[in-house]
Amino acid sequence: MSDPEHEVWVVDRVVDGVVVLIEDQGELVAEVAAGELGPHAVEGAVLVVPLGAVGEPVWSQAERDPEQEDVRRAEAEEVLRRLQERDPGGDVEA
Repeated sequence: MSDPEHEVWVVDRVVDGVVVLIEDQGELVAEVAAGELGPHAVEGAVLVVPLGAVGEPVWSQAERDPEQEDVRRAEAEEVLRRLQERDPGGDVEA
């Protein structure tokens, strides 16, 4: 999603009322008070965040993108499935 008026962020984790977000390109990390995101402060949530007048994210206006969440979840499950197919099983021996 390339939109100069919005950015896409993913909620990485929520720790002690602080939400750690990763920008969709993976280059930026932000920490935001959970209260600013309200019900969107959920691990794995994909957020479309409008940009303010000087290009800063307006966290309080973030919206979840459930379709993108489903796409990303399916991709992650496929990677996990492929990794499990390659696992020979048993214990690792040193």
